[in-house]
Amino acid sequence: MTERGNPANRRGVASVTVYVDAPVLADGVELVDTPGTGSVFAWDTEAAHDALESMDAAVFVLTADPPVSASERDLLRRVAGLSVTTFVVLNKADHLDEGGLAEAVGFTQRVLSEVPGHADRAGASGAVYPMSARAALTPAGDPGFAVFAADFAAYLKTSRLSDLRLSAAAQARRIAMSLQDEVALTRRAAQMRAGDAATRVEEFGARLAEVAVHSRDAVAVVNAESGRLLFALNDAADQAVRRLRDDAGRQLDELSGGELRTAPPADIERKGHERLAVSVLDAVSAWRDERREQIEQGLARVDARLAGDLKAELDVLRGSAAELLDLDLSLPEPGGRLTEDRAFFFSAGEDAGQTELLAGAIRRSLPGGIGRRRAWAYLRRAAADLVGSQVGRARADLQYRLAEATRVLVRVVEQRYTDGTERMSAALRAAADLRQESDTEAGRKETALAEREGALRRVLSLLDQEGACPPRRAPG
Repeated sequence: MTERGNPANRRGVASVTVYVDAPVLADGVELVDTPGTGSVFAWDTEAAHDALESMDAAVFVLTADPPVSASERDLLRRVAGLSVTTFVVLNKADHLDEGGLAEAVGFTQRVLSEVPGHADRAGASGAVYPMSARAALTPAGDPGFAVFAADFAAYLKTSRLSDLRLSAAAQARRIAMSLQDEVALTRRAAQMRAGDAATRVEEFGARLAEVAVHSRDAVAVVNAESGRLLFALNDAADQAVRRLRDDAGRQLDELSGGELRTAPPADIERKGHERLAVSVLDAVSAWRDERREQIEQGLARVDARLAGDLKAELDVLRGSAAELLDLDLSLPEPGGRLTEDRAFFFSAGEDAGQTELLAGAIRRSLPGGIGRRRAWAYLRRAAADLVGSQVGRARADLQYRLAEATRVLVRVVEQRYTDGTERMSAALRAAADLRQESDTEAGRKETALAEREGALRRVLSLLDQEGACPPRRAPG
């Protein structure tokens, strides 16, 4: 699975499946690994969002170095509001000394204490579990992971089924609240038929329409940021080619004056190309990772900005509903997660045609210094070609990923706006239709809406009795 272990993918590996014994799953437990908070290469909103909406418990994995980021705090707030129980794991504890780890644990605990609702849902009395997952995979194991595994197993044994019931009730409650909003808005808008009341309904509708128009502005922002990132990627690729070719030349100079100084031409080409391939691919891989991270951060910033803008607009709409229609609406929070999902590997194999095959055979058979000089000259040409081709592969891959991420992020931004406003738009349309009905028909439909609203209130009351009663709106 690595270039060193399988250079140029000589074994033709297309994919790797790993099977592990997991007794924790034997009783029907399902673990869902949602996308991380910083990777932004394919919108996986459905899987991640559905997992968050329907999870019973969460294992929130952070790293000890670096500490909790702003995006992780935002996600933790969302997790704390949706999960019944949350365990917080602090991985990579082996990256810090004892004092640094204690500081990281203390900082994480302070961050958690500021998350609304976390204390009520924290597993094992709100403990933070510092550990090293890498050490846990060794025969010696990791004591921090052992403590977490014991607490998590005890939780599954004693609380899993009750949390499943609470989680299902909480999910049902969120659905019922959304339906109740739609019914309440329809009734209220239909009742406000004339004069100042009708004007307030029209004003609310105009504000709602304005939010929908802003979705086009959001799409323009995504495309502009994508263009900026593409320009920066291409410029960085050109610079990387020049820099890495210079580095490869210096490496060949060192080899020619060292252990391969008097080697036969065939050994110079074979060993020189092997060393060259490893160093070039390592360097290009590091460059690709660096550019990928910069693209991820750029898209993450614009994604967070747009989600924040939409949240602010929905908050304004919520305030408008209270001011103009005397309604307290619970509007959906923007959600979603991005993850990389497309395989990529380098190829350092020589692509030699018939001419090069013949020239190589002649070159390697030349005697003494002539053969060695020809071999080193060939390696320098090969180095330039290898750097150019591998940077080109990495650049093309990142260009594809950026284009795909842009396309799907545009779609999700549009969907976010639709999810945030569609129910209210539908309610206003239904109310407008209701106002056009005859008094008899309008009365009949009003009665049906009142009965539906009453039924939803009874459902919410029953669900509240189950204990799944998060605040209608997160504090702040």
